Amino acid sequence: MSDFAMEPLVHDAWYIGAWSHELDEGPIARRILGEDVVLFRSGDGTAAALEDRCSHRGVKLSLGAAVEQGLQCGYHGLVFDGSGACVVNPGERTSPTFCVRAFPVVERQHFVWIWMGDPALADTGLIVDFAWHDRTDEWNFHYARYDIAANYMFMIDNLMDLTHLGYVHTSTIGGHPGEHDDAELTTTRTARGARYVRWMMESTPPPSFVKVAGFEGKVDRWQEFEYVAPASVLQWGGGHDSGTGGRENREKPGGMAVRLFHHATPADDENFHYFFWRLYT
Repeated sequence: MSDFAMEPLVHDAWYIGAWSHELDEGPIARRILGEDVVLFRSGDGTAAALEDRCSHRGVKLSLGAAVEQGLQCGYHGLVFDGSGACVVNPGERTSPTFCVRAFPVVERQHFVWIWMGDPALADTGLIVDFAWHDRTDEWNFHYARYDIAANYMFMIDNLMDLTHLGYVHTSTIGGHPGEHDDAELTTTRTARGARYVRWMMESTPPPSFVKVAGFEGKVDRWQEFEYVAPASVLQWGGGHDSGTGGRENREKPGGMAVRLFHHATPADDENFHYFFWRLYT
């Protein structure tokens, strides 16, 4: 990794710190943009994030416990609320000097989003909105989180470059390499990145399409990817039997469709947390 000149990590942005359910079992430690962070729920269920270091003796707060007032250090019992203030100091008075750094947090669409930069710039309107995973009664749903030893931009580059699909993913979504090479491609700049749509008309359905939808003949197939800087990729793909109007109405009944959300939260320059969900019909 050190041989590659990567762009500096972007701090003034929202990143996913955790899946919401991860906090239900207690505080979790996570490294984000080179900083050690602890995410937890207070007694009222509110998600919060603090520097993972007690201001008293430097013990990791993630080794402590979530209590009614906030997060209790496991060493001497000091308690810090979601703002980072020390609200309990056993046997002593609390002091403003005992505070720890807190990070803006928003819980939305099953994710806990965290802002690592200037708190004054933490506009919640910048959080990526792609709430298809709230429709699990209509779609088959799968989700995951992986820790990957690479710079996060390698994932973005891979997702936004589909020239590999017909060669790497031959047993699933790839299909015939030549049909990928000849696909019709439209690219559009967006406010925070770029979007492209590929169409493969009258193409051979790849193995995953046959397995899920039972295609027997040619399909009109699309792939849409949108990069939302700095760390999200929104994906929509699918296909319909050729000549049945799938291009004019991709959401019409029949055929198959898949929506995916990809997010790469940098742990540091050489590692990232990959948050992922997939829905398909």
